[in-house]
Amino acid sequence: MNKSLVAVGVIVALGVVWTGGAWYTGKKIETHLEDMVAQANAQLKLTAPESNLEVSYQNYHRGVFSSQLQLLVKPIAGKVNPWIKSGQSVIFNESVDHGPFPLAQLKKLNLIPSMASIQTTLVNNEVSKTTV
Repeated sequence: MNKSLVAVGVIVALGVVWTGGAWYTGKKIETHLEDMVAQANAQLKLTAPESNLEVSYQNYHRGVFSSQLQLLVKPIAGKVNPWIKSGQSVIFNESVDHGPFPLAQLKKLNLIPSMASIQTTLVNNEVSKTTV
């Protein structure tokens, strides 16, 4: 009886630590998201200034173990881009599994701790149909 009680206690403690860690990393990602998008835009301007594109995000929803958001690649307002017209955007659905052991990696039996695991899918819209 005593050994089983200790085993249950250890399992519960690990569950609480994992849940708390996932919640904490989700909060960290949320607070740094604006900075990450700004860094992406800075790199885009540095490496391809003639593209006249910018990155932004929308529809951010944070949960305990995962978050969802959409990344948009669109022309900079007032600038011309040959592939994407003004008012159009290429949209990526992002599913972010929070660390320290993201569920997506655990499903693949990857037991290495990480901040997050991200799955990206291209949204099938008018722009992605014509430019890809």
